[in-house]
Amino acid sequence: MSVSSPLPHFTFNPNAYALGLFEQKDIVCECCHQPRAYSYTGPIYCEADVDDLCPWCIADGSAAAKWDAEFQDWASVEGHSPDPAEASAPLNPASLEEVVSRSPGYNSWQQGVWLTHCQDLCMFLGYVGGDDIRPFLPELRPDLQDWPNEVFLLRSLSADGSLTGYLFQCRHCGQHRLHIDCD
Repeated sequence: MSVSSPLPHFTFNPNAYALGLFEQKDIVCECCHQPRAYSYTGPIYCEADVDDLCPWCIADGSAAAKWDAEFQDWASVEGHSPDPAEASAPLNPASLEEVVSRSPGYNSWQQGVWLTHCQDLCMFLGYVGGDDIRPFLPELRPDLQDWPNEVFLLRSLSADGSLTGYLFQCRHCGQHRLHIDCD
């Protein structure tokens, strides 16, 4: 049933398909009206009620343009202020636009926070638990400052549980970053 073309790659969410942000099912995309074999399952912030959206319409920005939609809330990008009167961290504006308008978001308990490093937005690598982050602990220590009991955190953190880790990586220097969220 689907129009056949290579799946788009998402620079800032390179594992989007493996993470289940797209469900493999036959749909007619509500944006391009083409039969497609993938439907987006992640967050979309817009007034419209969108059920069937293909990855191509996210990647080319047509979904964001059609519905004035965002896939990551601007205000939830680390260091970015939605208030023009407030100073924001200097971030690459092209990267900011790509993450907000042309990249799938990720599912989280509260609202996702997109982490930054080297004055740019990081890549979202995936959902992680305590064992997954052990190799990166020295890099992640600044992100763990609010968690005084590291043993408890490593034991409790889960890729799909009540306390979830969201692993990011800087595209420039390779530094790993971690956001933690709970239900």
